[in-house]
Amino acid sequence: MEIIIYLAASANGLISNDRNVPDWLSPEYGQGFMAIAQQTQAVIMGKTTYNILSPNYLPLKDTGSLVVLTHDTKATPSQSNVLFTSDSPEKIIADLVAKGHTKAVIIGGTQTVSAFIRKGLVNEIILVVEPVLFGKGLPLVNDVEAEYQLALLDVKRLNDNTVQLHYVVKGQH
Repeated sequence: MEIIIYLAASANGLISNDRNVPDWLSPEYGQGFMAIAQQTQAVIMGKTTYNILSPNYLPLKDTGSLVVLTHDTKATPSQSNVLFTSDSPEKIIADLVAKGHTKAVIIGGTQTVSAFIRKGLVNEIILVVEPVLFGKGLPLVNDVEAEYQLALLDVKRLNDNTVQLHYVVKGQH
């Protein structure tokens, strides 16, 4: 299964501000976010990301699979295609494959991205760099011991101030 990370980042590499409010994201990021969710039909996120998006801004409504990593697996989902789980990244992938998915996109946050990176399960990273600096916020990864080499596949200018970097993960060093 192909695992793609799709996230926005500040110019200094943080994926969220300390307010946890996504008011800094460009419309182009939102369009790309919805497009990749529709393309993969399998979206993986952490509970904080889910809480920010639910119920009105979840990228899939009644189709596909929305997997939310959380310790609160008894929470009530806002729609029928949401699964709350504390399973390992490998088990999540196996479950998505069993449902017929061939690709999945991770849309946040740091703990979820880090869990999949640590296991070496990420194939591509699409990073939308927004024109903002945060003094405090969340990094892309945390507690990841290894170094990963990336190869740049594409650079797109999304608007006057925002660029999209598309990398393939080459391997671990």
